[in-house]
Amino acid sequence: MTSPKPLHGIELLDCAQANAKLGLSTTTQQCGYGNNILAFQNELQKAGSKIGIHINSLNDLILETKGIERERDFSPDSSGRI
Repeated sequence: MTSPKPLHGIELLDCAQANAKLGLSTTTQQCGYGNNILAFQNELQKAGSKIGIHINSLNDLILETKGIERERDFSPDSSGRI
């Protein structure tokens, strides 16, 4: 669902991570920034900085998610099933 107004802070981070696989343009729109990719990227970096996460691009959110999934799949303490 597209936000009617630009999101900020943790709400922006949540929205961006949920939509990151859809691409930059779609994620920018879903998070309420319309076609203003620069404003979206700037606000995303600010939001990450506030919680101690350095975000260079939207791909950083995708890679973190993949790392978590990979860790769950190959955890030595698991039976190999999720």
